[in-house]
Amino acid sequence: MALTAIDTGTYSPHPVNALMESAFLRRAQQVCPYLIGSQPGQLAFNAGTATIKWRRFEQETPTTTALSEITTAAYGNSRSSDTPTNTDVTAAVAKYGQFYILTEEVDLLSVNGTAMEFMDILGESAGRSINMLMRNEMEDNATQHYAGNVASTGLVHAVVTAGSLDYAVNVLTRNSARTFTPMTSGSQNIGTAPILSSYWAIVHPDTAYDISHITGFSSVEKYGQQTAIVEGEFGYYPMAGRGVRFVMSEDSSVDANAGAALSAADLRSTSGSVADVYTICLFGRDAFGSVGLGKRHSDGVFRAGDKTGGWEIISHPKGSAGSGDPFNEISTIAWKAWFVGKALNANWSRAIRVAATNLAN
Repeated sequence: MALTAIDTGTYSPHPVNALMESAFLRRAQQVCPYLIGSQPGQLAFNAGTATIKWRRFEQETPTTTALSEITTAAYGNSRSSDTPTNTDVTAAVAKYGQFYILTEEVDLLSVNGTAMEFMDILGESAGRSINMLMRNEMEDNATQHYAGNVASTGLVHAVVTAGSLDYAVNVLTRNSARTFTPMTSGSQNIGTAPILSSYWAIVHPDTAYDISHITGFSSVEKYGQQTAIVEGEFGYYPMAGRGVRFVMSEDSSVDANAGAALSAADLRSTSGSVADVYTICLFGRDAFGSVGLGKRHSDGVFRAGDKTGGWEIISHPKGSAGSGDPFNEISTIAWKAWFVGKALNANWSRAIRVAATNLAN
């Protein structure tokens, strides 16, 4: 187990012969949307278990048979009752975290606020870690569909098209998936557009380019003044009474060289010869759940570093380690979270596996 201290010689060097602005250069904070629309849960401390259960009562089968006139006064009039059915989904939370060890020289000799900056870095890492854990659950457990209607990831050789979106929206609608957002009728302002009640889709920025060029796509500025939008949202696509609203995330995974050979196609490729493959997660309300121990996780979009309610920052000052820090030289900063993400209803999500246009030319 490696224990590396952050010191002023290697990891936080003195700003020699330079005037450093006390307000540090702002870091890019990625949008972390993979908790959006998940069914948040909470597992209580001291409950004697690390497992949570979601219970879904299934829809009742409609009847088209008329009730006949009763012929007996018996209980229930001799008619058969229905029995509700349910599906239970369970998941066990796990613990995640990272920490820094700081020497006292970092506070004494570095620019004021250095230790606080390290705390902010860990806070961002905590948010992105939870985002990626939820991403993995969604990408790995949604039913997959492949661009170009091929049979597997290794054959993917096409960018996302209207056909792939239409297929996914149709499947979710046939399966009675719930939408997230209400329909809006538009505005009298020129250039605005009405939008249908919609599902969410989370995509990589490389894939967002191809989506924005699909016929029927509306950019977010055309409807953003008439309805609430989420951070990172960039547009909308309609299909037969339902829509999809898209959110970009740099944390969306890229499987390098996982598709088919380029064969002169102008697609993104890490190797230059085989297509990289991306996953578009398209889903309805409550298709996924997320749980923390003792705290409920957010069910919306947040930025890395924003407090989600599912993790905590822990700071121990110099001298708090007792005999483990005899000269009061060491402090630590850490984040810790209990988390699990879980697919609750596979019928309400699809993962579209696609290639992306090469924009380097």
